Amino acid sequence: MLVTINNFSFSLSTLTSITGKIVIISFPSRAEPCLAMAALRVLHEIQISPSPSLPSQPPQALSFLDTMWLQNSRLMKKLFFYDFPHPTSHFIEHNLSIFTKSLSLTLHQFYPLAGSIRQSYDFEDQFEISYEEGDCITITLAEYTGQNFRNISGHRPKNFKNLCLLVPKPIKSATSCQFPPMSIQITIFPNQGLCIGFVINHAVCDGFGTKLFIQSWAAACRSSKRPTLNDISPPFLDRSVIIDSYGIRKKIFMEMSQSKEISQEQGTLPVSHPILVYATFTLRKNHILKLKELVKTKQVEEGKPSYHLSAFVVTCAYVWRCLVKARGCDGEINQYFGIIVDWRLRMRPSIPSNYFGNCLGGFLTELKATELVGNDGFEVAAMEIGKNIDGLQGRDVGELLEVALNKYAEVAGRQTLTVSGSPKLRSYDVDFGWGRPVKVDIISIIESGSISLAESREEDGGIEIGLVLSQEEMNQFEMNFANSFLDL
Repeated sequence: MLVTINNFSFSLSTLTSITGKIVIISFPSRAEPCLAMAALRVLHEIQISPSPSLPSQPPQALSFLDTMWLQNSRLMKKLFFYDFPHPTSHFIEHNLSIFTKSLSLTLHQFYPLAGSIRQSYDFEDQFEISYEEGDCITITLAEYTGQNFRNISGHRPKNFKNLCLLVPKPIKSATSCQFPPMSIQITIFPNQGLCIGFVINHAVCDGFGTKLFIQSWAAACRSSKRPTLNDISPPFLDRSVIIDSYGIRKKIFMEMSQSKEISQEQGTLPVSHPILVYATFTLRKNHILKLKELVKTKQVEEGKPSYHLSAFVVTCAYVWRCLVKARGCDGEINQYFGIIVDWRLRMRPSIPSNYFGNCLGGFLTELKATELVGNDGFEVAAMEIGKNIDGLQGRDVGELLEVALNKYAEVAGRQTLTVSGSPKLRSYDVDFGWGRPVKVDIISIIESGSISLAESREEDGGIEIGLVLSQEEMNQFEMNFANSFLDL
């Protein structure tokens, strides 16, 4: 049986047989308003469940490291741009079936992503991930018109609202306090490229868990015309290995319950919000090496200990200083920089490296604006961040979380910068069969007040930095980023 949706025809029987449960819902063509004449035309939605068919699984209680991300239903939103010089019909006829088949197989191993996050029926102070047979995720297929693919997938400042069109909207209602762990949108730029947009609820997994899933799916997708379960390495799903040895779980749950009601973010901006732009900047390997040498020299001159010094540390310090200067901060006003650290190798007892869940600790670095914008502000920031990283050694992640929660409550409403992503996630290695991404963007940084970090696509040892700012702040930051080396 051939099904035609918006002038595209394909076999429903064939598609159903290779993707497990799949429901295709056609939509009339519609254009969503946005700036710069960009428009999104939704073609249809595809609901995909794990295949081979998976029976219902016992609910998995969220660990305390998962529960902390439930507040405000924190979402990770990531965009992968690929060259695809073909019309939309070519993707549907030649790529859609292998794309959905490999996803269905991957979900068999990563089935929590197809379930729901909900409050436990048995324990009032506990949330869980539930998977019932037939649960599925939704893929939205759309076309994007009105802007050149090279522009929207480039590094130069681009309208943030246009990027938001590439992110799937929440599918399930949040009124029942049940949230979908993940949704996906494939957006075709006809005869130019395509974008795969992910929305993943942070309570399900962290960036390393997301990496395991996306890279597993991509490997299955490009492996052959007939991917099998053997193409997918199973994750470690047992969340009971995360032990609350410090007794922080109840405090996390209490603080989450006292905050505003949990709600699914829509990713929209207030009408009064200034026009925002997203841009990416790159520190090349030779820049990073020079920054490290500056810090080492400062440590020797002042007789300071040799604190942790990495590409990550000097990048954070350099960007922090540039941004504080761009915002015109000075005087004795305190500035805060929050850093999240992967805790898998730090856990005692240790947990498997392929653990699928949240395993993150963190800290908040505090400096006065005058310290940051001064002539040696970069070196001071780098040494302070490095000292805090060294201070994590041997500490319990629960203890750190309690300190961080208390500190964030104390500085609520003040200027705080955090980091999303990591060069260690190797985002540019995600190949679905069209080669490496031409660009990867994390656009959820608008909601968390973050910068994003990723490895440079063009050079080993370089780092890409993503920011969302007003046009005025972005212009000032760009000038600071380019010229600050002259001041160092």
